[in-house]
Amino acid sequence: MCIVNDWCREYANLYPKKAVSIGHPLSVIFLLVGTVFFFTLQVFYVAPDVHDGFMYKFFVISAIFTTYNILGNLLACYRTSSAVKSLPQERQIPKPGMEHLWHYCDICQKLMPPRSWHCPLCKCCILKRDHHCIFAATCIGHNNHRYFFWFTFYLAFGIFMSMATLFCDVGRSVYLLHRMKTGFGSTVKSLSYFRYVCLILNIFALGFPALMLRFQVRILKLNSTYYQITSRHHDLGFRKNCQLIMGQRGLWTFISPSLKSPLLHDGTHWQIKQCF
Repeated sequence: MCIVNDWCREYANLYPKKAVSIGHPLSVIFLLVGTVFFFTLQVFYVAPDVHDGFMYKFFVISAIFTTYNILGNLLACYRTSSAVKSLPQERQIPKPGMEHLWHYCDICQKLMPPRSWHCPLCKCCILKRDHHCIFAATCIGHNNHRYFFWFTFYLAFGIFMSMATLFCDVGRSVYLLHRMKTGFGSTVKSLSYFRYVCLILNIFALGFPALMLRFQVRILKLNSTYYQITSRHHDLGFRKNCQLIMGQRGLWTFISPSLKSPLLHDGTHWQIKQCF
C-alpha cells in the first residue's frame, strides 16, 4: 500500500487536475460496481446454494447491513469536510498565547492548527490530515476519520464474508461434480469455473481493504495519522483515542454512519502524551 499510495501522491502533486477529474470518478465507479457485483452474486446466486431457511435470511440481512455501512460511511466521508476553513471564523486563528503551537502554511499564507496539513487536491489545509482518499474523493481528517475507519472495516469484512461463502460454494460444486452423471456434469463444471473466477477476484479484492484496515487499526490505537503512523505523541490510551476519532460514542458508531457522536473538540488543539 505504501508504494501505491506514494505513487498516487506523486502523480497528484504533478497532475492535480487530472487526479480530481479522472481519478476520483473512476475510483468511485470501480468501488460502486464492485460492491453491486459482489452483493448481487452473494445474495442471489451463491448464498441460496450454501444457506437455507433462517441462515439465508440472516445472511441477507447481514449483507444489506454491511453494504449500507460501506456506502453510507463513504457518502458521509465525502459530505463531511475536515478543512480548516470549515471552522467558525473565530476558530481559524489561534487564541492569544497559542500562536507558537500553530504553523504557517506557505500556500494558504496563514497560520494553521497543529496536525493540519495542506492538500494539493483539496486546495486547502485539513484538520489532523490523515490522507487523501480517491474513493471518497476528499481528504480524511479530524471530522470524517470516523466514517473512513468504518468504511474500511465494513469493506474488508464484506469482502471476507463473500470469500468465505464462495469457498463453501466452490467446495460444494466440486463435490457435486464428482457425484453427478456426465449429462449434468458439464453444467456443474461450467458453474464451478464461474465460481473459481469469482473466488480469485474476491481474493484479490480483499487485499487492498485488508491492508488499509490494518493501517487504520494502528492509527486508531495510537491516535496517529497515516504519514506519522508510528508516532505516539498523541496516544492517550485506547478508549480516549477512540473517542477522539469516533466521537463521544466511541466504537458504538459501528452501528450506523447516521448515529450522532459529537467529537470531543474542533481539531485545533491536541493534547500531547507526557511520557513515552
